Amino acid sequence: MAGLAPGSSHNVLIDPDGSLHLKITKLHGVVTAGEVFSKNDFGFGTYQWQLQGRIDHMDPAAVLGLFLYGPAHKIGADGQNELDIEFSKWRKRLCRGKCNADVAIYPASDNLGRTEDDFELKLPRKAFTTARLEWLPTKVTATIMRGMQPIGKKKDVLYTWTFAPRDYRARIPQQAMPIGMNLWCFRKKAAHDQEVIIRDFQFIPGDVKEDGK
Repeated sequence: MAGLAPGSSHNVLIDPDGSLHLKITKLHGVVTAGEVFSKNDFGFGTYQWQLQGRIDHMDPAAVLGLFLYGPAHKIGADGQNELDIEFSKWRKRLCRGKCNADVAIYPASDNLGRTEDDFELKLPRKAFTTARLEWLPTKVTATIMRGMQPIGKKKDVLYTWTFAPRDYRARIPQQAMPIGMNLWCFRKKAAHDQEVIIRDFQFIPGDVKEDGK
């Protein structure tokens, strides 16, 4: 389990509607977090999460991670072969407290270090958010949109960023990896219970064309 709080299966559940709930909870003075990984590895394509909740307004120590992480299946070591969309204030350390989300790309070799883009996300109170990660051999594109958007359409975009380096084979992971989703505590336990609902997750292999393009 990532972070300071240990993981507990009580913090991962699927409701009758099929939505995945990830939680950070405090019970009898013990704070625990939640994390899931796929059993299989997944390769190039489009990954999309539809989220419910104020992911822009969580406890400063809480982190929601939507990611691919090779080391979970012994594909490289920690800090290698990883693609992340993360929502967190990182205890107000990101952009000197002005950002609450980031995208991070870790290459197959940690000699090159990670590439990261930080940003601020502002959502309405009853928020639904679509987070999309497009992973191709030559580039990675992350897009955050307001509402629940279908794959193949880009609408109400709140943030988008593309990483397309010339040395893409070195800086972009090239091996299939497991999918991870977690809600965890960064260097301090969350002061209050936290919950994020993942209403839907989809993976479409290959390059998805948008709106007939």
